[in-house]
Amino acid sequence: MDNTKKALEKFGKYLVKESRKNLTRKKKNVTSSLYDSLDYQVKAMPNSFEFDFLMEEYGEWVDKGRKAGKNPPFSPLRKWVQDRRIQFRDNSGRFQTYDQTAWAVVKSIGKKGIEPSNFYTRPFNLGFQKLPNEVAEAYALDVEEFLEFTIDKLNEQYKDGTN
Repeated sequence: MDNTKKALEKFGKYLVKESRKNLTRKKKNVTSSLYDSLDYQVKAMPNSFEFDFLMEEYGEWVDKGRKAGKNPPFSPLRKWVQDRRIQFRDNSGRFQTYDQTAWAVVKSIGKKGIEPSNFYTRPFNLGFQKLPNEVAEAYALDVEEFLEFTIDKLNEQYKDGTN
């Protein structure tokens, strides 16, 4: 099943590469933690394959956005405003603390939501359209190689007289 595994690994490399490009292009790569966390795993089992795309948990929010109506957790947004050095000003012009700024962001996201970036969804959909053909072709090559191997073994056994 080497060819099938290679086809899935090619798909995984494509997803990581394109998702990283999208994060950078859409200016969603400040700390690089999401960028660096993007990875994939292909596991070959006797009768199947498993493909997993890996990323930081919050990557799903960055990709799919967040609907209004529920406040996101405070602590990741606190870190987010501090990493970007964002501090709002109060009515008298003084800078608010990072905590105050983060609470304002939490409330805003709860009210308005977050627009999806599709940094991962778009390359996944584009790559997945090509994947069935590539996997089918790779699987056919694997079956062909398996049949050739089996026939060679049977021929050896026949020649040796050990049927």
